[in-house]
Amino acid sequence: MRDLLAAEWIKLRSVRSTWTLLALGCALTVAVGLLFCALIGPEYRAADAGRRRELDPVGLPFTGLQFGQVPLVILAVLAVGNEYGTGMIRTTLAAVPRRGLLLAAKLAVLGLTGLAWGLVTGALALGSGSAVLGAGLPLGGEGLRAVAGAGAYAGLLAVLAGALTFMVRRSLTALGVLLPLLFVVSGVMATAPRLRPLARLLPDRAGLRLMQTHQDAGDLTPLAGGGVLLLWVVLAVVVARLVLRRQEC
Repeated sequence: MRDLLAAEWIKLRSVRSTWTLLALGCALTVAVGLLFCALIGPEYRAADAGRRRELDPVGLPFTGLQFGQVPLVILAVLAVGNEYGTGMIRTTLAAVPRRGLLLAAKLAVLGLTGLAWGLVTGALALGSGSAVLGAGLPLGGEGLRAVAGAGAYAGLLAVLAGALTFMVRRSLTALGVLLPLLFVVSGVMATAPRLRPLARLLPDRAGLRLMQTHQDAGDLTPLAGGGVLLLWVVLAVVVARLVLRRQEC
């Protein structure tokens, strides 16, 4: 298993687009977070303690993650989809006939990459956003939890994207499902009062609760949001394993 993990990591890191997409995702997350913090900053600094809590000074710098997650999703999809597109999946399966082992190694590398990216990006977003907001760097439990939540969210999202690509075998198809879900379906459902309870159970909406501290009526707790995202990921991995076992590559 160790050799297989090493091989998958070499394949991922040797592609130039990997580092480009990770850097782009980090830059988008931090930049959009800074923009929101700059816009909310005057109101936050003039507000009383109760209102400051409602503005969620810990979660606000992570607003940009809704945009920065897109390059990460693209990276995970291409890491799997390119093997099918180029036919390399046949060579890979010839070398690793145990398909479940291959799936586990590929998704583990994607998950660990997403985890590392999320921790670094989360720390940068929180540190820079807090400075612009004027809130001071939250070094206590909430700040550490939010950064850890960013890592967990990014790692699980990468696994989800990779598992879905194993199911459909095409990068464009996987992106055609994931990007509208993250940018259109989730947002539209969240604005409709009758659909809002369902929107909270979508993987992105639930997972983003990991970085937020303020909780409105009906919102999932951070722990519950992480649990919902984990259930989505487990379901996707199980289905991907069943599909991969029956695929004629």
